[in-house]
Amino acid sequence: MKLLKTYLAMHLKVSLEYKASFILSCLSQAIYMLVELFVIYALFIKFKLLNTFNIYEMLLGFSTIWLGYSLTELFGRGFDCFDKLITRGNFDLLLIRPRSIFIQIIGSDICYEKLGRTICALALYIYSATKVIININLLKILLLVIMIISCVILILSLFIIGASFCFITVQGIEAINVITNGTKQVAEYPISIYKKPVKFFFTFIIPVVLINYYPLNYLTDRTTNILYVLMPLFTVFLFIISEYLFNLGMKKYCSTGS
Repeated sequence: MKLLKTYLAMHLKVSLEYKASFILSCLSQAIYMLVELFVIYALFIKFKLLNTFNIYEMLLGFSTIWLGYSLTELFGRGFDCFDKLITRGNFDLLLIRPRSIFIQIIGSDICYEKLGRTICALALYIYSATKVIININLLKILLLVIMIISCVILILSLFIIGASFCFITVQGIEAINVITNGTKQVAEYPISIYKKPVKFFFTFIIPVVLINYYPLNYLTDRTTNILYVLMPLFTVFLFIISEYLFNLGMKKYCSTGS
């Protein structure tokens, strides 16, 4: 933890070297998210595509995925840009250090510019939760926390899987970026509007549906099944798989240029 704190302080100091640029970057990230929200809101009003949920329930699902994604990009950028560590030879330096390779990768690139988007998403998340949850209790509050943690685990797992492909081909991470960004965009809408193959893929392969759509049914009292509270925790299995793939890739790794 001491090493991680050092990384956090170091990257924050670097980010604040140019304060105006840092503030503008944070604002641009927040504006980008709000533009995405406006597009969904326009579709919601005009075409009634999201008639499964009301506007506040849609906002809660939207902010869930954006808050989790923003937090992951804030602290897990090292895995998302892992190809740069390989091509520049910096990954070789990490391997010879007597510290956790995962902590070192996380500390290699902490993107504080995502703070603007994170704070904005958090505000939307809290606001929409207060509008959606009528009969609030401790279990529902716990579920709200679990949803965000599970979303971070899910996105981080996809980042790690993408990093694993870099041991085979550096350019492979671009294909994973399509999946990570595609997952985020799919999760912005209720899964009920998609066809069965899409529902199956994002329920059993990339279980993004388990972190916002089904828990939302419990939060709105559409169901009292306790399983809906536990569903987000299934993302842990994807994380275990991603960690296994990454460790397998490291065993095959020889050095830069291999």
